[in-house]
Amino acid sequence: MLVYLFRDQSASNRFAYSKDVTGRNIPQSAARTEWNFVSVIPHQVIPDGEDVISHLRRVGFYVFER
Repeated sequence: MLVYLFRDQSASNRFAYSKDVTGRNIPQSAARTEWNFVSVIPHQVIPDGEDVISHLRRVGFYVFER
């Protein structure tokens, strides 16, 4: 499964993984939230892989902070 990585333009430490290449399924966390595409990554390289992948399969996105 390919996963698409997005970054919140208004918060440099907020990211999201999505199964949707457009990122439209990622909710806005604030009025200024704008998700920008960063890259495509294989699901095997996602940190905390099993929990994140399970969430992605159920919900379609996963929001996190770094």
